[in-house]
Amino acid sequence: MLTIDEIREISFRRAGKNGYNAADVDDFIDEVTATVEQLIAEKNDCVRKMDILATKIEQYREDEETVRNALLTSQKLSDTTIKEAKNKADYIVKSAEKKSRAILTEAEMATEREKDKFEALHAETAKLRSEILALYKKHIAMVEEFPKEEDVKKKRAELDEKYPFEPVENMIPADEAPADNAEQTADVQPDTADDDVKIRPELKREKPDKFGKLKFGDNYDVE
Repeated sequence: MLTIDEIREISFRRAGKNGYNAADVDDFIDEVTATVEQLIAEKNDCVRKMDILATKIEQYREDEETVRNALLTSQKLSDTTIKEAKNKADYIVKSAEKKSRAILTEAEMATEREKDKFEALHAETAKLRSEILALYKKHIAMVEEFPKEEDVKKKRAELDEKYPFEPVENMIPADEAPADNAEQTADVQPDTADDDVKIRPELKREKPDKFGKLKFGDNYDVE
């Protein structure tokens, strides 16, 4: 490969009368020299640019490695986060299900307790109803033992028949009273009648007992 200096210092031999014109050859050499210098400058510029590009490419590769590592780290972090979130979600769901089952079980137990209370209340109500009915029937039976109006009248008739009422003056014979003491007898008649009633209590008029048929004792419990 020719250098610039070799191109500038080249010389040609003369070939007789018909040789090259020296001025033309020098001009051509100058043009070739300029062209080669331009090419070399462009080459150097390209090399410089290639070095810059190579450096940037190396930086890009390093950045790419960094980005790749960052992506891998991000992916790992994302996977870890997703896994933790999934585990946390599973834990929350399981805890919620467990809590809901506990709440449901407690609600069912509370319902059963309320049912038991309701049943016990109804049982007490039924028992109280039976006791009230039994007491009511006992009172009705006791009331049935009370004398009725017709029984009272019948009892009065029996008493009137057994102990008839008769005025005291009708029971004193007429010959026992002196004729001349008629006025005195009339004056003391109320006292004599009272004494006669005291002497003969069986002649007193008995007042019928309104509760003659009532019976009380050990066999008649009013509780």
